[in-house]
Amino acid sequence: MHRATNKNSYAPAASTVPAAINVSGFSLADRCVLCVGGLTGARNHYRHAIEERQGRFIHHDGGREDSLHRLQPMLNGADMVVCASGNISHNAYHLVKQLCKKMGKPCVMVKGTGIASFIDGLGSLSGKLTSSQRGETVLKSGRHA
Repeated sequence: MHRATNKNSYAPAASTVPAAINVSGFSLADRCVLCVGGLTGARNHYRHAIEERQGRFIHHDGGREDSLHRLQPMLNGADMVVCASGNISHNAYHLVKQLCKKMGKPCVMVKGTGIASFIDGLGSLSGKLTSSQRGETVLKSGRHA
């Protein structure tokens, strides 16, 4: 005699774990990620990529509307930074780079604004990838990696 509960025990594992975690193979382990810049329309995709990897998301637009004075307090609260370097002001770029180095914050400067580049940057910061696969500059603990 087969029980209905046995039938449910064969549910695919992917239904309980988001697919991106299985594919990407890394977790942010409740670390807070500051995303600086990027496309406004992609912000929710960035948030989703971080949150599905058990991270916390905060965002600064890179000086388009958000004041650059907000960057330092946001950096203080972040564990790591992903900066879409092609989509922020020059002042914001240099400020992020300078403050991350001074504070010893892990930071990746992502050249593209696409989600694939963003996830690659996250992987670099998580320590699972030794270097970025798309040629981004990674600053870890105040030194170039």
